Amino acid sequence: MTSRLAPLKKALLDPWLPRRPGSTNIQKYRDQFVVSTLLSTFLFIVITTILNHVLFDFSASGKTLFGIFSALTAVGTVSAMMILKLTGRRSLALNVFICTLGIALLLITLQSGGLHSPANPTAIIFPVLATMGIGATAGFIWTVLIFLAGCTLFYADLQGMHFANFITQEKLGFAIFCGLFTANSFIMFITMYSDISLRTLRIKFEEEHNRYIHLALHDSLTGIANRRHFINEIERAIFNAKLVGTPFSVLFFDLNHFKKINDSVGHHIGDGVLIEFAKRLRENTRASDIVARLGGDEFSILLLGLNDIDVIKQKISSYSAALLPPIHIENEEYHISASIGYAVYPKHGSDYESLLKAADQNMYAAKRGKTD
Repeated sequence: MTSRLAPLKKALLDPWLPRRPGSTNIQKYRDQFVVSTLLSTFLFIVITTILNHVLFDFSASGKTLFGIFSALTAVGTVSAMMILKLTGRRSLALNVFICTLGIALLLITLQSGGLHSPANPTAIIFPVLATMGIGATAGFIWTVLIFLAGCTLFYADLQGMHFANFITQEKLGFAIFCGLFTANSFIMFITMYSDISLRTLRIKFEEEHNRYIHLALHDSLTGIANRRHFINEIERAIFNAKLVGTPFSVLFFDLNHFKKINDSVGHHIGDGVLIEFAKRLRENTRASDIVARLGGDEFSILLLGLNDIDVIKQKISSYSAALLPPIHIENEEYHISASIGYAVYPKHGSDYESLLKAADQNMYAAKRGKTD
């Protein structure tokens, strides 16, 4: 639903949003909430003005009063939108709007029965708007102000003060319905918009959280697991091996003559070699295994469920064969190979340090053998 509403939200809300560099998602959400409320209020004024002239048979004074109410509310709405767009001061914009709407509502209340006015239920809108758009403190302040206004009307009623009422007795029931409907409509809009926006924020937060987790656990150049992630996976494999006896082994790769490539043709070519090397390792590795770059030109693979030496040596041969085709970067051909060592749990070590050390030593033995 939020994805279907996104184009409409962008077309209607974005032109009125302030341009704040580096604003957070929470700030954007609150700005959008204020603009949505103001636009909805403006639309409500237009609709009620049309209905007033078409359906309601108010007296001349009643229509004049309603016209003043509509004009005040429209001025407050436009002023608040301009303040938000030009200054970015959300609290000022919303307070201007609430004050103007409050003055307009007070005018209606004093001319439609005072304490008994059908417009009184709509006063609940003010603290809700202040809380959602500004914060809990603003909501509390407006709650106190509404309470004091109510106390004043109650005291005036106790003292026998009579207020004018442009609403006839025949129209009173319908006027009460309109007041309750307006209050409920605003509350429903605010809660629905808040719910939809919070869902969107939650999805964005989860996406950002997952992205940061991925960045923290993966190599930025090759996209495969980094050293921290690889160590975590080894420790998990050790835990499972102790728990249910699942075997595993570790392969250790070191690119041959990589420093020569890096120094002779540049680091960007060296990066291309590392990326292609990691790609070939992934393409020849089971989905259940973990391919990692430990740093520099050192890579490692966690082979889960595998501790047979002969099978491991076959895997090493298959990886060596996968590296035979030349790498093409910027119309140049580069041949790469790697020295590969291995370690089997628990034969060569009982923790990640001893396993990586054993695989590293095995790799250097293979490198010396190749050199010799």
